[in-house]
Amino acid sequence: MYSLTNIVQVIIIFQGSLLALFILAYNKPKSRNDFFLALLIGALVLQITGIFLVNRNIQTNFFNKINSVYLFLYGPLLYLYSKDITFSDFKFKLKDAVHFLPFILILTTSAFLEERIPQVILYMAYAMHILSYILACFWQLKMYRKVLMDNYSKLESLNVKWLKWTLILFSLIVIVDGIQIGSILVFQKLLRLEIIVFILILAVINLLYFSGFNQPKVKRFNTEELELSISIKSRKRRNTSLIENKTLINRLEKYLAETESYKNPNITIGSLSEEIDIPKRTLSELINDHYDKNFVDFINTYRIKEAKVMLMNMVDPNLTILEVMYEVGFNSKSSFNSTFKKKTNLTPSEFKSKYK
Repeated sequence: MYSLTNIVQVIIIFQGSLLALFILAYNKPKSRNDFFLALLIGALVLQITGIFLVNRNIQTNFFNKINSVYLFLYGPLLYLYSKDITFSDFKFKLKDAVHFLPFILILTTSAFLEERIPQVILYMAYAMHILSYILACFWQLKMYRKVLMDNYSKLESLNVKWLKWTLILFSLIVIVDGIQIGSILVFQKLLRLEIIVFILILAVINLLYFSGFNQPKVKRFNTEELELSISIKSRKRRNTSLIENKTLINRLEKYLAETESYKNPNITIGSLSEEIDIPKRTLSELINDHYDKNFVDFINTYRIKEAKVMLMNMVDPNLTILEVMYEVGFNSKSSFNSTFKKKTNLTPSEFKSKYK
């Protein structure tokens, strides 16, 4: 007789196996992060398979030992996966194999020990291990957001919310496991919450596949862009009242007013610096210090100002908000709406209705 927990385990094993194999077999140019993704889903499937077999009293001693080994794979795979999808210069090198030393150590130890490693000790080691990697992933995503906002003009490039939710779900799994271990220490009785853990794992697998593998590839930053953002954050602020800096600011504003290049949805700080012949770092510093804005916010200020003019002075009454959005340089309705409301406290529809 199968319990609800067993049924969820079978779904994870069946669906996860198919998805991992499909990622590896799919006939398209594969990136390295696809292999990291398949390994991560595959490791989850193997662990759940072992747990399922233990529940059916199949090779109990072997699987009880080996199941704990997978715990030390998730952190490194998550970190390398998140780094690969956000950082275009990332290359897997020999030094990156160091991340897998705890896994190798636990695997070797489990093979030679007759008894299982005590559950509490194993959990403490696992929790510290994976949580440190989750924090590293969150830092990586924070830097990713900062770098893109300092260099690019499209917020829709920041489409990694699914990865944040993956990290949150993994954190919840660690917490629920911790509650179960704590119930043994405090109450000498196991608080059985396995069904919650397995549902969270099923959610992770689906999120990784349907949002991670099946979506357009995210915009990635490179070393030069990362170094630019770090240097801007760590340096002393530029005195923009100096004559030479005022001259550059006037050149920037005059160029944007004359060419309306902010309407180009693909404009970057690099392309703008070439167009007006101001070094990229100097231009970035001027924007940050004089306007107190990152690049995307600076460009969007011009775009929203233009959108307001178009919505207030409707020469063509049939001109739609969507047409205005594309005209001023946005490619995403949600991005346009959220940016417009942030700068005007009104949605585009509410703003338009005021000037009918």
